[in-house]
Amino acid sequence: MLTYVETGNVDAGIVYKTDALISDKVKIGETAATTSHEPIHYPLGVIKESKHKKEATSFYEYLQSKDAQSIFKKYGFTVLP
Repeated sequence: MLTYVETGNVDAGIVYKTDALISDKVKIGETAATTSHEPIHYPLGVIKESKHKKEATSFYEYLQSKDAQSIFKKYGFTVLP
């Protein structure tokens, strides 16, 4: 949907706030109250049979680091403990 709004194919659209925040081509007109919906979670896991388990585990660990968490916060995400 974000691409449709950015390119003018639609007059308005509903997109994740975090997506809209990284676009310089859209304006946020309204934001849904956080009490109007359940929190949106992005789960992460390492597949047991992964061919790249070491790399996936390293990436998983990085995403939990303070550096990665500050990047998430910068782009509008709420970081869970």
